[in-house]
Order: sequence, then structure tokens, then C-alpha cells
Amino acid sequence: MKYQIQSLVLPTNERHQSCRKLFYRGDHGILDRENKKLSLGYGQHCDFVTYFNACSYQKWKRYTYAGELTLHLEFQGKIELEFLGYHKDTLTTYRQEFEIKEYSNQKKKEITYTFPANDEQMVGFELTALSDDVVIYGGYYEVDVPEEKINNITLCLATTTCNKEEFIKRNVKLIKDEIISTKDEMSQNFYMHVIDNGRTLSKQDIDGEHITLHPNPNVGGSGGFARGMIESLHQDPKATHVLLMDDDVLVIPESLRRTYNLLRLQRPEYKDYFISGAMLYYEKPDTQHEDIGVVRNDGIFEALKGVIKLDTIDSVLDNERNYTIRHNSYAAWWYCCIPAHMIEKNGLPLPIFIRCDDIEYSLRCDAKLITMNSIGVWHMGFIAKYNATTDKYQHCRNLFIAQSTTDVVPEIDNFAFISSYFRGELKRFNYNTAELIVMAFEDYLKGPDFIKTVNGEKLFQEHFELNDQLKPLSEIEGGDNFKPKDCFFNPPLSPVERLIMGVTYNGQRFFPKRLEKNDLVPIGFDWGLQPKRIFRHNRLLAINPYNETGIIREKDRTRFHQLMKRFKKAKKYYKNNHEEIKQAYHDEKDNMISEGFWFDYLGLSKKNKK
Repeated sequence: MKYQIQSLVLPTNERHQSCRKLFYRGDHGILDRENKKLSLGYGQHCDFVTYFNACSYQKWKRYTYAGELTLHLEFQGKIELEFLGYHKDTLTTYRQEFEIKEYSNQKKKEITYTFPANDEQMVGFELTALSDDVVIYGGYYEVDVPEEKINNITLCLATTTCNKEEFIKRNVKLIKDEIISTKDEMSQNFYMHVIDNGRTLSKQDIDGEHITLHPNPNVGGSGGFARGMIESLHQDPKATHVLLMDDDVLVIPESLRRTYNLLRLQRPEYKDYFISGAMLYYEKPDTQHEDIGVVRNDGIFEALKGVIKLDTIDSVLDNERNYTIRHNSYAAWWYCCIPAHMIEKNGLPLPIFIRCDDIEYSLRCDAKLITMNSIGVWHMGFIAKYNATTDKYQHCRNLFIAQSTTDVVPEIDNFAFISSYFRGELKRFNYNTAELIVMAFEDYLKGPDFIKTVNGEKLFQEHFELNDQLKPLSEIEGGDNFKPKDCFFNPPLSPVERLIMGVTYNGQRFFPKRLEKNDLVPIGFDWGLQPKRIFRHNRLLAINPYNETGIIREKDRTRFHQLMKRFKKAKKYYKNNHEEIKQAYHDEKDNMISEGFWFDYLGLSKKNKK
């Protein structure tokens, strides 16, 4: 039988205009965003072998029962179509011309083209207008597939929100308009659970056919997604797959449709796989941050493929190829589709509020990952969202907890990881963040009873007061001299300078006053240490170059010694008791990821469940 796997997508959202090359390259034409049609004049040319509109044929054949591929295109006017395939090895991009054909329709009409059998990574078409009245109305790709191979799928989208009303209302409306209201086969098998941790939404805002609002305690992302999993597994009909998606994202409904279609046609040997959607930068919408993440051996998280600008055929092919999945790879929960049977087998998330919950879950499940161009969301970049409460306290504490509880990332020396973070923050006089790191260490040492009973929302708010309170540079002494390169320029220390920096903690333990520098030096505010820039300086201007804000940090030897004393005390306790602490976490694993624990933790009543 014939099965439609993906549709042509035009950049109809306002934010899509700055990343048009993800949809089509070449002449802009006249885009009617409201009616979703593109008008071209004589000689204008458009290339649709792009991130959203190429067909990822190699992956469709690998992961599904997709067979012969046919393009359907609806248009009027006279056009030339060039049907193409592309693949790439390490260095070279190869372009395969299947056929060039002319078509002429005086009125709106559909034509079809069946691609010859091929092994190209991606296939698609380029279009040239041969008259002044060309209008492209849309199109889609369909494949031949044995009817008996099609899977029965119930896909539940679970999204956790907290005081992000603008984002979540927009996404709910989009899904209602573009998926639920279509009354097609997918709409009958697609459900959405909105978990409202902020408890600021009303059912009138959200509820509708196949869409349900669930007010929830503010238990962070882990608790919100745990609730979404529970609701999906207890609904009637029960979910076969649960798609976890952040609230503060911009999503194209076609990404959801392609996810659903992949599941419908999926081969049984891939039934345990997670579909790992990409995160494209909301502020740089043609650039991908990550679609598969990796935990490095030093405890740092990074994108497997690195940052990729997706506006050329080369970069799209690079992104599409099957990378060798490295050890400790994970799927982030801005967009992650999980088979329901994997949740039933491996349990629910750990109750760790926010950060590392998705990483721990992927690693605990030993998740195999599927990615595909066009499946993902736009999400605000992490530098713009950086805060020490999340990115230092939660990261340090939760990676320790994950390792002890579920035996993930056993090769990482978490004590060395935390120590390195702590020393780095002290050297750049970031005492509040250094204190958050000590607190993360201390709270881990309290054992599993702490995370099982602590009020995560209250704790997060208390810690938030220790975040940098950045002000506009125009209000800060020396801020007018800021240059963006100052935040990234980082020449190396000499061996002697490196020794002095390490031994004295940048002059905080002992250092001749005559060698100190009192002028204000600008540095980056978030992750990087920039030792050459801070060396021997007493005052630092920590800058966020993306919104031109900053804060002055000054050397404080009293606070330095207080924090060092506190850290050494925690270190001594850890050295004497770490095996017992780790065992206590491990013994609580099965309880903390169980449905019974989460029902109690969330205040749910089993008897009220369907």
C-alpha cells in the first residue's frame, strides 16, 4: 500500500524567515504565509533538497519498511523539475541527477514522480519557473509498504511547563489546529498531556479533544515528565510511545508527523530505540546545537556532532549521516520519543528536579538513538539561559546521584569533577557559585533521604539568590569599554604563571601586594576560566556578551578561606564514608524510579486513575 511519510514545508512562521534556507534555497519568490503557497516568476530557481524538505531516504529504508519512493507536487504554471539524490563521504559530496523533466499546468494540479531504486542519503528536487505564473501549493513523499507491516501506534506528547504560558498556549493551539483538528489517521492516535508545574493555567486554556491539562506540584522537569509518563501509560488507550518535549520551544507540526510515521513503519529490530530530536537555537534558527549528546570522561556534556549550521547541502548531509555512537550518549528531553515498554522495563525518572534527569535516563536504559533531519525543535541556547543554580549546583549534585543510584558513567571521577569546578570558580572570585558547588557536594553526602523529601522548588528558589545579578554594562564602571572578543580571548599561561595560579589560587592564599593588579579586566561570565586574563588581577568584570550585561567580582580572601574550609570538611567526610553513601543510593534505586514512589511523591491517588 501507499503511505505518506513527509510533506513539503514552507517557512510560514515569522521566525522561519531568518532561516529560510532550511526550507528552500535560491530565489525567495513571493511567499503567501497565510495560505501556504509560493509564487515564482520566470527564471526563478528554488532548491528543496534542504533540512526540512529533502527526503531522508536512506534512514527511512534503514529504520522502516519504506519501499519505492514517489514525490507528489501540486502547482500551476510551467516548470522544470530536476530530481536528485545526494550522499557524502568524509570529504566529498556526490550529486546524482535522476531525471530532468518539464511540466505545464494551466490550473492547480498535482504531478507525481517515482524515484528509481537508489542508496542515496537524501533525495529531493530543484525547481525552475519557466513562466511568470508559477505557484507551488505543496507536496509530499509517499512510499510503498506492505500493509501487514504497519504498526498500531498511540503517541502521547508530554510537555512540562512552569510559568511559560506564552510558549505552551501557542504550542497547544498549533497542535490543535495542525494535528488534532485534521481528523486524519494520526489525529485519532495522538494525545497531549500538559503538566503544569507552575499551576498557572486553566483547563479553558488547554483542554480539548485528546489534550489534557494536569496541575502538578513544582517538582521540576524530572517530576513533570514522570507525571507525563504516568498519565500516558494510564490513559485509555494506553500509549505505545511517549514523546517528551520542553515547553519553551518552537515546534513544526510536521516534525511530530514524521516522528509518528517513523513509528508506524518501524522495523521490529528498532522497537527499543529512542527518537532523539534536535535542538536548533531559537536565537540562531539555522544552527543546530545538538541531536545526540555525550557525557565526557571529565563529566562535561557535549554535542556528539558539534554545532552545525544547516543552511548548505554539505552540512545537512553531515548531520544526516550515521555517526558512530560513542559511549555515554544520550537523548535530551527537549524532544525525545521513548517506547512505552522501555519505561515499563526501566522505570520512571529519578526525583532530581532538573538537570541530568534525561542523561541518566538514557544511560540507564542503554538507549539506542534514531535521529533524522527535520525532527526537533527550536530552543533558547544554553549560554543565554545560563545560571549557576542549574548549571553548577544541579549538574554537580545530580551527576553524583545518578552515578551512585543507577551505576551510570562509572568511569567519571565525580569528586575530581566537582573539585575542578570549585577551584575554577574560586580563582575567578565567583564565590557564590563556588558556594553552590560546595552545597551540591554536601547535599549529595546527605544520602537518598534528602532528595526523596526535600522541597525542590523551595531549594531552587533559595539557591537562585546566589546567582549572579547582572546589570546593563552602561550602569557598571568600565562597562563602556567592553568588546565581545574580551569574553572569549584566552591565551595560555606560561609554566611559571600556571604554577603560581594553582598554588596561590590567583593570589588568594598568599601573594605580594606589589605584584597585584587593580585595573578592571573583562571576562566571560559563564563557563570558561580564562586564566591568562584573570592572573594577578584583583577585580574582574564578568560579562554576558549576548545581552551586554555584567557584574564586578572582587578578590575576597576571607570568603575564600571560609569556602576552602567548608569544602575540605565535606571532602574529609566523603573520603571516610563514600562507599556507604553510594550503597545507600543504590539500595533506594528501585524505589525512587517506581510508580508507587512517584504516586506518593506527586500526591496522586491510584484509586482515581482510570
